[in-house]
Amino acid sequence: MNAAAGTVRVTLRRARGAQAQQRALDAWLAAAPAPRAVVAEAAFSALAAPPEVPIERLAAGCLCCVGLTPLRVTIARTLRAVRPRALLLLVASDEHLPRLRALLASGELGATSLDPSD
Repeated sequence: MNAAAGTVRVTLRRARGAQAQQRALDAWLAAAPAPRAVVAEAAFSALAAPPEVPIERLAAGCLCCVGLTPLRVTIARTLRAVRPRALLLLVASDEHLPRLRALLASGELGATSLDPSD
């Protein structure tokens, strides 16, 4: 999906627990272009982000299997509502990262550019 005539760059990070998620979020915020948005799995503690950076939360679980539909819906809604240039996808487990990367790279989740560092 295009955001303001540009491509949404998706960054995929594995971070388990509140402190790890906050560190990953802080590092991404320092580098990602605005407008930005975050989709975080199992992020039930408060994550600190500027007010203009929405954080959508997903229940814990395998995002590419059982949680694929909620992930697709959340990403689609976020892209439509925020029109970000950058999207951070925080996942709690690295068990299926290759499958998530493949889904993101293929465009099946609506975002069109996976950060090459992922």
